[in-house]
Amino acid sequence: MSEPEAEKAQLSHISAQQACAEICKLKDWLGDQALNIPDYQRPYKWGLPQVQQLLRDIELQTQATAQEQGASSYRMGTVVVHVESAVDLPGQSGMPARRSHHIVDGQQRTVTLLLVLHALRAAAREVAEEQQPAWQRELLALELFEPQFPSPLSHQQVQANYQAIARHIRQAQWGQAQVEFLLERCEVVRVQLHSLTEAFQFFDAQNGRGKPLCVHDLLKAFHLRALRPAELALQGQAVQAWERCSQPDLERLFARFLFQTRQRSRGRDAEYFGKRHVGVFKGISLESRAAAPMSRAWRMLDDAVHLLESHTGTRGQVWPCQLDAPVVNGLRFFDWVQHYWSMGFHHKQEVGKLPPWAQKFEHALAEDARGILETLGRYAGRDRKGDSHVRAVFDALLMYYVDKFGEQGLSQAVELSFAWAYARLLNRRVMVGSMDKFASEGGVNPFAVLRDAITPQEFLNISLPTAFYERGTPPSQGLDALQGWMEKLGYWRQGALKEEHEQQA
Repeated sequence: MSEPEAEKAQLSHISAQQACAEICKLKDWLGDQALNIPDYQRPYKWGLPQVQQLLRDIELQTQATAQEQGASSYRMGTVVVHVESAVDLPGQSGMPARRSHHIVDGQQRTVTLLLVLHALRAAAREVAEEQQPAWQRELLALELFEPQFPSPLSHQQVQANYQAIARHIRQAQWGQAQVEFLLERCEVVRVQLHSLTEAFQFFDAQNGRGKPLCVHDLLKAFHLRALRPAELALQGQAVQAWERCSQPDLERLFARFLFQTRQRSRGRDAEYFGKRHVGVFKGISLESRAAAPMSRAWRMLDDAVHLLESHTGTRGQVWPCQLDAPVVNGLRFFDWVQHYWSMGFHHKQEVGKLPPWAQKFEHALAEDARGILETLGRYAGRDRKGDSHVRAVFDALLMYYVDKFGEQGLSQAVELSFAWAYARLLNRRVMVGSMDKFASEGGVNPFAVLRDAITPQEFLNISLPTAFYERGTPPSQGLDALQGWMEKLGYWRQGALKEEHEQQA
């Protein structure tokens, strides 16, 4: 379901419950004096990564608006409030009941946007009153709601984030363009429900039983918004290519390969890919006037590739892709994803066959490398969770190698990747997070070595420790075939436990 269709279905569901749903400007939402954060809400917990991502999104959308590339309005999500009428005070029976609008969903975004406006107002107050332009006077005239935070953790996080936002606004020189974008273009879908039970049911539908956008769909929306005017004519082509990719396979491609490689090469955790990681795939804007000097080379490359594409008719096939290179926002991101989709690493291996990606390199694979790959597709425990975690790391490392060096030394790369990744599986049971710790603390991180390697030999000459059973016996059933390959490759330590006991004695 597309984002507009999902929103339309959501609003119709609300109407069926006789609730009130409306689209309102951000300034009207934050100016609702009846808003409050109820005691049952979790603390305000957004950290610096989420705040920085929000600020970057505002900057990009402001820039698109200035270039008449953005939409007339920018939707910042759905917020849910529970409307509660207070009981009439004694002696005031003729007075209208007061109302409280309890924020049920949207607290983190709401508080952060409130901090952004407060930081902009603080900057405006530094200008003498008689010198303030109209947009600053409008900003200072806003009446914003004042949330109360029962949790000390919320107070600490509010202070830390406000300081970070104020620094960013000062350093990036935010001004009239950002203020007018926030006040005039930004909107939220405000959902009002009069029953707390219904409010929580709707919250659950949005965040649990409902169908939220996948992370890769969020990236698709971001990079479509980042298209430059010259790229808009190719938007349909980029979207069609993306839609031809199945959703499960796209999810697998991002989580198991693209994300894992970029994270592990930098020594970061990579076993879980979620919405907080979208920034991993946002990068250089070629249209930005305030772009850093490093973007000049990418603009020159983009111009050269565009010229070559127009002469050869090879649209989307010429852009040089590297897994660890900066992402270029807009059309080149779609070219980048299509390149790795075409490599075929995300396709599952069938029993008795080489992995689909390896079939393209069958002529370059030696007998042992073929045997290892075929064994990994058929040994008894291959579908266990722990085994799947190890296989994901093994596949990602090989994809990284092929992406960088092609078929040069590929057989050796298969053997080395197997010896490194599967040593962890043979050593002891693999739990969630085990491979993150193994990659970062295992003495050698082949992803980091490969990131800096200029020749295949710099990677293939990695010295690896031998593998062994930590407790003297296999930690799981069905590992005999993997042990056999370790022995044949010379990576197995015989009698490891016995030697250890003898040394201790």
